[in-house]
Amino acid sequence: MRNIESIDVVWRDLKRRSGRPCIIGRSLKVKYVAQMRRGIDKLSPQEIAEYYGLSLLQVHSALAYYYLHQAEVDSEFEEDRIFSEKLDTLGEKAAQDWYVGLPVPANGLPKGAPPRTESINLIYRDPEVQGGRPCLLGTDKSVADIVMHQQQGAIDDEETATHFEIGLAQVHAAMTYYYLYQAEIDADIQNDDIGAVKAETIECQPD
Repeated sequence: MRNIESIDVVWRDLKRRSGRPCIIGRSLKVKYVAQMRRGIDKLSPQEIAEYYGLSLLQVHSALAYYYLHQAEVDSEFEEDRIFSEKLDTLGEKAAQDWYVGLPVPANGLPKGAPPRTESINLIYRDPEVQGGRPCLLGTDKSVADIVMHQQQGAIDDEETATHFEIGLAQVHAAMTYYYLYQAEIDADIQNDDIGAVKAETIECQPD
């Protein structure tokens, strides 16, 4: 029986950050992590974590959310541009009035809604797939497969996505899951390594 594993990744509150998606445990908007990752410098998750004082779990969860809701988060960058333009030409009050009057985002909180967390549902377990290991929805690729590829020198998330023919959201969902359940996934990786060594040893034995 297949079981989808839901992971909480961001929170929203109309009274804070205008209801925009923020990293759980912080008031930092998802867009700032996305900006660091997709910008000219294209910082690595580790560099982003160090810059903002985040855990790698928080960075990857923010990026997973970003790639699932890229159009909405990207719209914030355009709003920032317009806000700066109005600030320069019309002054602070006019810029603030414009920003406060913006409509609720397409998948944002409706007016009067209570704070809430939002989840990603990209990981599943199925006893008939990879022995019940956590895998990426829509594939038979395990979380351990993605983590091993990243640890073995993948250039970046795009290279991993291309290698496994998956989306960037799936790459970061796998890494988010890894940092949530690191001991379990590390054990899977170790077992894979032991199995590979045993298979290689058997192949090398003389007849």
